[in-house]
Amino acid sequence: MFPEEYQGDLFVAFHGSWNRKEPTGYKIVTIDMNDLEVNDFATGWLKESNVLGKLVDIIMNDDGSLFVSDDNAGKIYRVYYDK
Repeated sequence: MFPEEYQGDLFVAFHGSWNRKEPTGYKIVTIDMNDLEVNDFATGWLKESNVLGKLVDIIMNDDGSLFVSDDNAGKIYRVYYDK
C-alpha cells in the first residue's frame, strides 16, 4: 500500500520520554533495512512541551494500512497511503 521507498522497512513507534528535561520520542520512524538509516515517518504528538500522544505499538492491517495505538489519548490511529 505504501510507496516503494517504504517496502521492506520497519515501522517503529517511539513511546516518548517521561524523565528527561527535554522530551524525546512521541513519533513513528522507519528503519531502512538496507543501510539501517532511521527516518521520521509521522510526528506531531509533541508540541513544544505539550504531549498529545504516547505511541505504543504498530500492526499492519490486511489492506497494508497501519494501526497505531496511543496510551496517552486512548486512541488507535489508522495510517494509510492515498494515491
